Formats: sequence, structure tokens, C-alpha cells
Amino acid sequence: MNTRREFLGLLACGSLAVAETDPPLPAAKPEQVGLSSERVKRLHAFIAGYVDRREIAGAVTVLTRRGKLVEFQAHGYSDVEVQRPMRTDDIFRIASMTKPIATVAALMLLEEGRYLLEEPISKYLPEFRDMKVGVGRPADPGYKLVPAAREVTIHDLFSHRSGLALRGAAGEAQPAPPESNPLAQRVKNIAATPLLFQPGSGWNYGPSTDVLGHLIEVLSGSSLDDFLHSRIFVPVGMHDTHFRLPKEKLPRLATLYQKLPGKDLEKTPNQPDVLEPRYYSASGGLVSTPVDYVRFCQMMVNGGELDGRRYLSRKTLELMTAESWSPIPLSFLQGQYFGLGVAVKDQSTASGLLGSPGTYGWSGAYNTYFRIDPKEQLVIILFVQIAPGNNIGLQYGFHNEAIQAIAD
Repeated sequence: MNTRREFLGLLACGSLAVAETDPPLPAAKPEQVGLSSERVKRLHAFIAGYVDRREIAGAVTVLTRRGKLVEFQAHGYSDVEVQRPMRTDDIFRIASMTKPIATVAALMLLEEGRYLLEEPISKYLPEFRDMKVGVGRPADPGYKLVPAAREVTIHDLFSHRSGLALRGAAGEAQPAPPESNPLAQRVKNIAATPLLFQPGSGWNYGPSTDVLGHLIEVLSGSSLDDFLHSRIFVPVGMHDTHFRLPKEKLPRLATLYQKLPGKDLEKTPNQPDVLEPRYYSASGGLVSTPVDYVRFCQMMVNGGELDGRRYLSRKTLELMTAESWSPIPLSFLQGQYFGLGVAVKDQSTASGLLGSPGTYGWSGAYNTYFRIDPKEQLVIILFVQIAPGNNIGLQYGFHNEAIQAIAD
């Protein structure tokens, strides 16, 4: 089958964008995979409303089912000032949508027997021995440090139960000696900071995944950048996913906008540096494209396999989506528990989200969003560049408009 010819032949259905690049997956009409073309149009109208109201500059929406690309559409502009239309191969800052990729990388090493999930991280990163926990508020007279009741485990990093804090968040800390590796330096500074709570006793969305990223380096003997490229990006076909964006790709970078209360849509005054990042952040440092990210997600919904190559065992993905912490103490994630690097929809209706229990994914600081429904063999992805983050009207509205298109 000629995938590109099939892709071009489906443009008339209105779900697929102008073919700026080869399609990332084989294409199908919605009805061929149990979706409704008319209901997919509701998704387009929903996004068009956000663009028309100048709540976002533009977006790319992606929907796959049963391994077929059904929705691959660019909307609005990647740069409003110069009227540059959004393209499906534009490059976006995906921020915390880096975390699931780093999680998969670390789980690859688990499968290879490089570590056990419940091992202390100090076994591999000795700077985390003899951690202290801050009791009370650092500014209060009664603030004190007490020994950690147990060590921080690798499982704690995956699940954000570590108590690790950004420097200065839990009392003053002495900076660690300088390191040639900026990520290693950041991790040593994190280790020099008191914990927010006893390991395993709470949940905090802090720097745990950056520590996990450095653990990948120590276990693999490669930089995080090299490991992700050799083990995920190159074989999966994620050719535009980088920590450091090559200069020749800069014209394809979507502009970051902000929408503040009572103000018009405007370009953020300080566009984050993607050419020379301070360090390789497993927590949020990658740029990527909808083309690349849908291939990563398709590998996941396929149970860890893509194009005949296996990246993870199906059983490892079951571990990744099993409950590590519930409920997540963030109001916009109600009705979801935390697994390893992802939020997972529970059996309740508390999230208000359509889809099967077990649907999982995450979002980024600039409102990029993805979810995978293994039961329905469905992937939904929204790429935008708008701050502030956690725009639940946009993210969850997109989610429900995508899922309601199921018609079988």
C-alpha cells in the first residue's frame, strides 16, 4: 500500500491537513475505524472557536484509531504577526510531555535488569544518602531537619513520591561542587536540598524526573540526549525531537503566546531558549512535532511495538499504568491516579472525561496534551503554544470532542 497516496486521497474528507510532510502513520477515513466524520467536524469547530476568539494562535490536532491516522489537521497560525499558517510539521516546546518519554527510556533499562524499582537511588547516585526532611515552614522559628525514615527509591522518582524539592523550596542548601555535566550538577543541588516530606508519604510535582534522567545517564553510560536519540528517537522515527534544536529548524518553531485575563492574545516577552538549553531536562526540555509524538504514542497504544520493532513489553506498560498514587493532589486531575510518569483515568466519573478507565497520558506547560485509550486503540494529541498552562477548558474540551467521535 502506498501510504502517501492513501494519505493524499483522504484529504477530501476534511480531517487531514495539507501534506507538508509524509504522513506519520497509514491513513483511513473515520468510518473505516469506527469513527464518525460528522462528529470529527465537531472537533474542528471546537478548535476554530478558540482560534476565532483569539484564545490560541493555532493548533495541530491528531487522532488515530486501530493504527490508522484519521485526524491530522493544522488550524490557525504558528505566528500571528507574520500570518504564518500552522503546519502539521511545525516544532513545539512540549515541556512536561517530555516526562513520559523519559519514563519509557528508564523502563527500558528496568527490562534490561539494570536496576530494581524499589532500590534506593543512592545505590547509583550516592549524593542521595542520608537525606534530611524539613519539618514545618523554612521561615518559621520551629523549622527543623529530621533524618529521612527510609531512602528515596527509584519507584519514588517515577511516581513523584520522593519528596525532592527544587533548590530553595525546603530551606537553604549548600550548592554542590561544580560538575562538567549540567544535569549532574542540577541533581547534586537537588540532593543538597531537604525533602519536603518523608519518602513515599506524599506526592509533589517537583524535580523527580530530572533525577530519573540523570539516573538513565549513570546506568547507560550515555548522556540523556544520546540515549533518547539512539534508543527511541531514531528507531521510532522521531526526527524532529530534540533537547537542543538545530538552527536550521528554527523557522519551523511555533511561536509561544500568552493569554492573560482581560488582554488580547500576545507573544510572550521571553521566548524559552531552545537552541542552548541550560541542561538536558527529562522533566520538560524537549521540542517535538505532532508527526513525531504520534509515532511515540502509537508505539505505546500498540503495547510497546511499532513497525515490527519492540521497545517495551506489554507487561511493562501495564506496570507503567498501574496505580502508584491516588488521588493526585491537583484539582484539574481529579478522577485520575498517577502511575509511572502518566496520569490514568480511574473507574469513577470524577474527571468528567469521556473514554475508558485506564486511559492515560499527560500535558505540557504550554497546553500540549495527549491521551491514549488502550481499550479503544485510540490516540488523541493536541499541540498548541499558549501560556499559562493547565487550560482545562481547552485540554479537556479537546479530549471530549475527540472521544465523542467514536461511533461503533
